[in-house]
Amino acid sequence: MSERDLLKLSDVTVEYALEHGVRKASDGVSLRIPSRGFTLGIVGESGSGKTTLGLLMMNLIEPPGRITRGKIEYQGRDILGMNRDQLRRYRWQEVAMVYQSAMNSLNPVKSVSSHIVEVLREHSDISKTEAREKAIKLLSSVGIKEERADAYSHELSGGMRQRAVIAMALALSPKLLIADEPTSALDVVVQKQILALLRKEVIEKDLSLVFITHEIALLGDLVDNVAVLFAGEIVESGEIDDILFDPMHPYTESLLGSLLSLESTREMIQTVPALTKEARVVPEVGCKFANRCRYAFARCRVERPLLKESSNGRLVACHKYS
Repeated sequence: MSERDLLKLSDVTVEYALEHGVRKASDGVSLRIPSRGFTLGIVGESGSGKTTLGLLMMNLIEPPGRITRGKIEYQGRDILGMNRDQLRRYRWQEVAMVYQSAMNSLNPVKSVSSHIVEVLREHSDISKTEAREKAIKLLSSVGIKEERADAYSHELSGGMRQRAVIAMALALSPKLLIADEPTSALDVVVQKQILALLRKEVIEKDLSLVFITHEIALLGDLVDNVAVLFAGEIVESGEIDDILFDPMHPYTESLLGSLLSLESTREMIQTVPALTKEARVVPEVGCKFANRCRYAFARCRVERPLLKESSNGRLVACHKYS
């Protein structure tokens, strides 16, 4: 029996029906999480489709969005064809997600431990006493002491609430954790603590991790691989050192030149001029990045570049390399 990918997306497109037309939030995306322990950063600017990609992995696209093309498989099983009970098991026991601003979604009238107890009892045959013991152990593993287990969300700092949410996501020992901008509302010191916690959990639990962010600087010590999104497409992917030190796609170059650096206490790496009105328009034909690309030539205006292997497993969608 051949080894199957843990999670595989094949040519997936998501469309949103809006008042003034249809918008593709994901446009022919293909992506592989080959095994447990595989760590991937998904990076791109706001509106690039990062959160949509995370929701796709959970089969959580809701109207007015719809999946119009493609296939999503978990260990060879089609998750788009799963029934309600199968999805319920899949979403907690196989793949779990820490949603954007999740720390603000904790029920204010429930203690942090009771959130985890509820998840455990909902999805497994376990007594309330056993569930509470496991909840306290989970909270302890993410740095919340037992004496704080019965605290309410308003009694905890933002960093502590985020730790509680991560503990809840890990309650049923999933094989893959998806974290969507989990540090975006936190200060730099707390960011580092949460990133260190995620690194620890990945190593100790042999987790696969998909970390979604608009700050490529956060990924250096956290993941081994990176996929760069622009306008719903993956434009480059590969090992993180290759991406950081030898970017191939012009958009990746611009990200490295303009995004905030964690180590520089959020100062700009370099000053980038504001985009012109023309540059903000994503062309409907040809390369979507052409209006912002300093390397664009005639072919870029008429032909969409496909994501292809360039060297050493690197994938890039750019006519410069074809």
